[in-house]
Amino acid sequence: MSALYDQLGIGKTIDEMVHWDPVQCRLSPGTRIKALVINIFGRQKPLYRLDEFFENMDIENLFGKGIHREDLTDYNMARALDKLGERGPWEVFSSICLRAICHEQIKPKYLHSDTTSISLYGMYEDQDGREFIITHGHSKDKRPDLKQFLYGLSVTPDKVPVCADVKSGNTSDKTWNFDFIEKLSEALNPQVLQKVIYIADSALVTEDNLKRIAGHRLQFISRLPGNFGLEKELKEQAWQKESDFQEPGRFSDKKDAASYRLQEFREELYGKCYRFLVVHSTKLDGRKTKTLQKELSRREKELQKAIQQLEKQLFACEPDAKAALALFQKQHKDNYFTLSGQVVCQEKRKPGRPGNNNLPEDIYCLKLQYTADEAAIQEAKERLSCFVLITNLDEEYTAGHILKEYKAQNTVETSFKFLKDPLFVGPIYLKKPGRVEALAYVLLIALLIFGILERRVREAMKHETEPLIIPGKVKTFSPTRKKILEAVETVLVMTTDDPYRRAFSKRYKVPRVLKLAGFGPDIYLDIRDGP
Repeated sequence: MSALYDQLGIGKTIDEMVHWDPVQCRLSPGTRIKALVINIFGRQKPLYRLDEFFENMDIENLFGKGIHREDLTDYNMARALDKLGERGPWEVFSSICLRAICHEQIKPKYLHSDTTSISLYGMYEDQDGREFIITHGHSKDKRPDLKQFLYGLSVTPDKVPVCADVKSGNTSDKTWNFDFIEKLSEALNPQVLQKVIYIADSALVTEDNLKRIAGHRLQFISRLPGNFGLEKELKEQAWQKESDFQEPGRFSDKKDAASYRLQEFREELYGKCYRFLVVHSTKLDGRKTKTLQKELSRREKELQKAIQQLEKQLFACEPDAKAALALFQKQHKDNYFTLSGQVVCQEKRKPGRPGNNNLPEDIYCLKLQYTADEAAIQEAKERLSCFVLITNLDEEYTAGHILKEYKAQNTVETSFKFLKDPLFVGPIYLKKPGRVEALAYVLLIALLIFGILERRVREAMKHETEPLIIPGKVKTFSPTRKKILEAVETVLVMTTDDPYRRAFSKRYKVPRVLKLAGFGPDIYLDIRDGP
């Protein structure tokens, strides 16, 4: 990771943009940030007492001749975060991203974008006048008791970040999209921006956001919110013409993968015409299943209670009983339950000893039954399995292609898993909100390196005939970045009296992994002149 950090020029970019004094500082800000990045990848130890973390590492190989682990103190790292925060971490990270993308010759086409929340412990009371605020907000971690900040991220299909930001904990996704599109336009030149396709969830679809998209001539794919009247209308139109559904099929080879059907419509929204795809999936979302079950249970309990109350009533004549039954069936008509009933005649005798002329009276009551309409319930499930996509892409992109790209939205969610991995941070880093913000961008730098590492290896594996054996003795042509890192995590370097250094790996596949990543064994052996 150190070699990739250097090859992408990350430290150089930081040193060029951050204000610092080369005379006064033994380590540049870029070198200090590099130490934090390396520590992030070695998460067995917390992000504090860094000198202990580097105890058994080749410090001069990582940072340059004359550097010792005593130079890598928590205080020095915290000062680097302060410097990064003073310069503006978003501007620095954006420059790092663009240079890395150019270096790797990545041409962004599809940008999968989303947000996630990061919960924090602590008070963070002194935040007056700050644009970035650690505060309570909608918690995607389901921890509303904790303060938080938000990550916004836009990645390529191979999980390389193109643009990202760190926002206050109370930022809504709708507001984030509005601001993020503007940041994306600042990070990418207009020619590139107009060629990319921005993919985001339903929070993107607001009048203001769509106007901003049109203003930047940005192409997009999103999901029409379920609370829009148009969404319900389009679903109803599709079900009325069920035979018109097209079947693009599955987008995964997994046995339990969902199969899809879709219909396309053109409608206006906020005065502008868009393409809409009504998509039916064979797999119902788990949350929607629970919602439907709760609704069915609620209706059934209400019906049972109403039946019990009605069956306690007595009627003097059969017509009254029939009228009450008809009224009850009308008032409790339900799409999911079929209600039936009958009038029952009973004899009612007066109290006391019956006389010769004391004949029993006829009284009437009702007996009701209900059954679940399984066909109606199944139809409800089928309709709940539908969602609606919205796009401004032209006919060059087929409906099936649009759906396929939207379903790849999990690439950004995979990236969030890295950012949300449990990370213990020493109190020196959390003392100031500005350091938290800067550290959040350092994590994004680590994510960028991680994504490029995986992309390099996977691209190289496309030209290989033999699979790569990753930890766990698993053979694969598409290793994950985590497994790639595990494959090269332990390499021993021996130093002797002669001028040569020798590297020994515990895993014989290390040289191949290094080659796939674009490196050779020399990255473990060479020592630079200085930091």
